[in-house]
This record gives sequence, structure tokens and C-alpha cells, in this order.
Amino acid sequence: MFEPKQYFTIARREYIESPLKELGFKKYKTAFIGRMTDDNVFQFVDFQKSAHGGEQFTLNVTIRPMYCPHEDYLTLLPGNRLGSMSTNGKQDKWWNYSTEAEGNSSFMEIFNLLTKHAIPFFNSTMTSNDIIRTYEKNIFGVNKFGNKVEWGTVGWENYDLGHIYLKAGNIKKALKKIYTCYKEFSNDERDWAQSAAKKCLDIKTIINSGQTSIDKYLANTIMESKQKLKLTEW
Repeated sequence: MFEPKQYFTIARREYIESPLKELGFKKYKTAFIGRMTDDNVFQFVDFQKSAHGGEQFTLNVTIRPMYCPHEDYLTLLPGNRLGSMSTNGKQDKWWNYSTEAEGNSSFMEIFNLLTKHAIPFFNSTMTSNDIIRTYEKNIFGVNKFGNKVEWGTVGWENYDLGHIYLKAGNIKKALKKIYTCYKEFSNDERDWAQSAAKKCLDIKTIINSGQTSIDKYLANTIMESKQKLKLTEW
């Protein structure tokens, strides 16, 4: 007789991991599957089990460009929960895996939602230029995925987008995003915010030093990100 966690593992392997291998996804650590694009964008799905007990879980659908500096853990934005993504930001969802039948049913539904909502998002964010086209709003004030995708928290959204514009070669917009980020963090007296504001000034100096400095900075950031996240052999 299997335990619920075994139903979870078996169903995830059969309904998610195996079929997504054809799209370049593979297991990363215990709770993630992901793929690295040719432009060093790590795209991943995080299977998050409930911290409040019970056999329930949800999924986070996220991209992390390696040229955006971060710590040795994966942040969950830009992206969204799969349930929220599939309802245009209106409703989150948790799935059950307490029995074999419920686990199979949950993962079959999840595969369909991933195919319909997550994979198009991933396919639209393979490069820095792709991400920009997905992020920027059209003349009607709407971007490609609308409320399906959240781009970041205060300050950090502009920090990430500044690096994405920088990787795409749009220096003017990169500087604008980094300066906006600086203003947001410099007005926050907490130590971590002041440290982030200083980083923005350092990045501005690098950008103003010219393309050679920019290229070196981005290459070092990609290398360091992969080392921190143990993705160098990915």
C-alpha cells in the first residue's frame, strides 16, 4: 500500500516529468523541473506542498534570467501560481494527492494547464528580447499575458528589468529602470534596501563605463548565478 507522498512522486513522474522531457525540461533538486534556454533564462516549475498539513500542493511557474543577480535560491517572480495563471490572476488553486485516484486526476489536470498556460509563457520568454516583448504594454496598455503573469515586487521588478534591457542592448531603458529602482530603495531606510540602492549606483557606473564593462559584468553575473544555483552543468 503506497503512502500519499508515493502517489505524488509516481504521478508527477508519469504525467509531468516524462512528457515535458521532450520540451527540454528535467528535474532540478527535489521540488523543481526546469530548462535553461540558449540565452541563459532558467524556466522552471516549483511543486510546492502545503505547509499546513494535508496532502495538498500548488505550482509556481517562473523564469529567472541568469544575468539578473540574485542569491543562492530561486525567487518566484516573474511568473505566477499555475491556478492564478490559468484564471487570468483571479483565483489560486491547490491540488490533492491523498489517494492514487486523486493524485492521478490532479496531475492530469495540471499537465493540461501547463500545456495551455505555462508552456506558452515559457516559449515567449526564451531570450531577453522575448521577455521585453512579453513585458511591454501595447497601445491599449496591456502586455501579452495581462494579469496571468506578475513581474516582481516593488523595486526588484525594475532591478530585474534593468538587467534584462541591458542584456538586450537597450542601454537607455536599462538606465531608466535601474534609476527607478535606486529611487525606490534609497527612500527605504532598512539596511537591505540601502544596500540594494548602492548596488544600483554601482551598476549605473558599470553601464556608463561602456560596452566592454557591460559585457564583462553580464558574463560574470551569469557565471556567478549558475554557480550559486548549481546550474553550471545544466
